[in-house]
Amino acid sequence: RWLVDTHAGVVPAIHEACRLAVSGEPGPVFVEIPVNLQLMTGETGDIPDFVPLPRTGHRASPADIARAAELLKRAERPGIFCGWGAVDATAELRQLAEMLGAPVATTLQGLSSFPASHPLHAGFALGPSAVPASENAFRNCDCLLAVGTRFAEIPTGSFGYEPPANLIHVDINPRVFGANYPAAVALEGDARAVLAALIGSLGLVTGSAERSRRVCEQIATDKRAYHDEWLAHDSKGRVNPARFFDALRSHLPDDAIVVADDGNHTFLVAELMPIHGPRGFFSPTDFNSMGYCIPAVIGAKLARPDRVVVGIVGDGAVRMTGLEMATAVAQKTGVVWFVFNDGELAQIAQAQETPFNRKTCSVLPEIDFEGLARANHVGYRVMRNDDDIVRVIGDSLAAAASGTPILVDVRIDYSKRTRFTEGVIRTNLKRFGLADQARLIGRALWRRVTG
Repeated sequence: RWLVDTHAGVVPAIHEACRLAVSGEPGPVFVEIPVNLQLMTGETGDIPDFVPLPRTGHRASPADIARAAELLKRAERPGIFCGWGAVDATAELRQLAEMLGAPVATTLQGLSSFPASHPLHAGFALGPSAVPASENAFRNCDCLLAVGTRFAEIPTGSFGYEPPANLIHVDINPRVFGANYPAAVALEGDARAVLAALIGSLGLVTGSAERSRRVCEQIATDKRAYHDEWLAHDSKGRVNPARFFDALRSHLPDDAIVVADDGNHTFLVAELMPIHGPRGFFSPTDFNSMGYCIPAVIGAKLARPDRVVVGIVGDGAVRMTGLEMATAVAQKTGVVWFVFNDGELAQIAQAQETPFNRKTCSVLPEIDFEGLARANHVGYRVMRNDDDIVRVIGDSLAAAASGTPILVDVRIDYSKRTRFTEGVIRTNLKRFGLADQARLIGRALWRRVTG
């Protein structure tokens, strides 16, 4: 944070703030310029050239790099876990995963750091809240390489995952080391630089080809079974999430950008929507700010007009920033928002209903999404059931390609819980003592019996 108190300090403060924002771990900065400096004249002094600080190197010692490489070479079941900090190191991650024959799991923000089309891609999260392919692939992991992640609450399922003792943690921000899990080796630096050094130190890994074969086969089997489980679920005349994401993926190019708001749909995207390219997924996971998707889709399209941009937003979140759709019209920004409409704040409602068999303040009043679209002069489509999925997605994307923003009312079925929701509930229940567990479970059962 900068507070500028002279005219001469304005430009140097902005330059320094910009350097900090794009250096190391990129992030927001705040520069406060008092109104008197904005309204009154004054001498600015010499204006320096803007020189951003490089963030492509690393501070890891050769000894630590060698130690990490040795731990990975000796491991019988190595694994890789990557977050947003690895999003520009996809090529290095692929090479390392293939050298080791190691499965790769991602955080929510890191969904686009490793292509879901790769056979070693296990999926979202670690531990009992992860998708089955990831949970099984990492169950007996004896050496974990974590890249660009803080091991936050969401990807660990409310900290329900316990990493192995041989944890190698790579991050550009040294403050994350040991914050949630102790690391056997901490490697500070840009992910690309650190992974390149690891690759150079690793050499030939004995047995990795056979391990890769086994891991890929198990991942493929688990992914297929989980996908089939979703397809078999009776959506009772509404839109089945797996069928929706299958169709959406088939209509999008590999480099498309998918933006998800905060809510139950976020975890459906994480579990069912394969992301194929770097920086292909964005979601507000740090602060879980509802309403992010509508403006973020517009921003993404303005920043990358050459890429297809779509948003997945809940019917609760769209109420918060829905009027921003007018900006897309003004800017002639061809984007598509798919509103998952179920009449509830579903993630909260499910967290209430599962243990308590009731919902409190999470059922939403009905909203006319066609009216909202008309008020903002954006196109409107409705997807009532599975029969509408392919036609509506294709029509919406075609209209967006001509510069017309489209709002799609998706009558989604949320009756099947995500693995994330079920896993978090189980993890937190285990933290209670036996007496409290019995009380909570007994109350839930009694309410189900009595209604």
